[in-house]
Amino acid sequence: MDKLRIIHTEWSNGWGGQEIRVLSECLGMAGRGHWVGLAGCPEGKLGQRAREAGLAFFPLAMAGPWDARAMLGLGRLLAAQRVDVLHTHSSVDSWVGGLVARLRGVVCLRTRHLSVPVNTNPLNVVYRLPQAVITTGESIRRHLIDDYGLAAERVVSIPTGVDTARFAPRPPEAALAAELGLDLARPVVAIVAVLRSWKRHDLFCQMAASLKGSRPDVQFLIVGDGPGWQRVNGYLDDMGLRGAVIMTGHRADVERILPLCTVCVLCSDAAEGVPQAVLQQMAAERAVAASDAGDVGQVVIDGQTGLLYPAGDLAALERAVGRLLGDAELRQRLGRAGRQLVQQRHSMERMLDQTEAIYAKALAWRAGARP
Repeated sequence: MDKLRIIHTEWSNGWGGQEIRVLSECLGMAGRGHWVGLAGCPEGKLGQRAREAGLAFFPLAMAGPWDARAMLGLGRLLAAQRVDVLHTHSSVDSWVGGLVARLRGVVCLRTRHLSVPVNTNPLNVVYRLPQAVITTGESIRRHLIDDYGLAAERVVSIPTGVDTARFAPRPPEAALAAELGLDLARPVVAIVAVLRSWKRHDLFCQMAASLKGSRPDVQFLIVGDGPGWQRVNGYLDDMGLRGAVIMTGHRADVERILPLCTVCVLCSDAAEGVPQAVLQQMAAERAVAASDAGDVGQVVIDGQTGLLYPAGDLAALERAVGRLLGDAELRQRLGRAGRQLVQQRHSMERMLDQTEAIYAKALAWRAGARP
């Protein structure tokens, strides 16, 4: 396709799966020869990491969806940079960006990263402002079509792509294990997730407390940071897990940590599309026990690419983890099948291909082509 001038907007000031996808998508499209910029929270971690990666970042404070100053600033930015496509991501920047794009005749797309149902009140037109909407899973796509009323051809599911070379299987590093306080001779059960309530670290810790009695050899690892740090750290004392569970904080080298993990767990009970953490674990040929929240079941096919259990069901989680810990052959089979699925359907290149395709359609619709 022709090379485009694209600006992404992101109101969030945090750093988690959504922000990681935004940055990865920006860098991936820039790598294909498009000019890509990012506008968003002046103090946010995403802006900091965008600058570190060499991406053009434009600080844009957005006090709310009707922030006139933000709208004027974004409008000037779109004109100055001669933008072809505006791509929004969170609620506030999607209102601001969607309205500005409409007024200026710029093609606009919105990504809905969460699987939480949207407000279907007729006054909530934020998903009707862009030419197209991208979701990270099929269930939220169907919701936007069936319940919100968007035309099916204007909503596409594009799960997050994974760099399958970066997350290729590799031998565990003894020095890294020592740094983290892990014994390579003992199994490790890990959760990799931002510390937010719906990620259910409480369930992970309950599982660890239950299993450590029957499996004292197992080590437990919590990888991630976030607003729930103090709460999750408190679980270790409340449940007698201090010393049995290691909290690493944020790690930029998850691809190095995964080879140390025997079993990887997803405990979320809401808000998930197709989680990139799970896709990364599958790409690394790790055995995954995942809840059936959101669209997780699109990739964790029970008994084929991982083990799936009902979200919030502690007993089922314990059974799944115990089964994987006790069956090395099953872990290997699921790991190999998981990586194959990611390579076939969820690579970074596939995500970028699909994104370019919906950009092209949106530009054609703006030019008068019928959807």
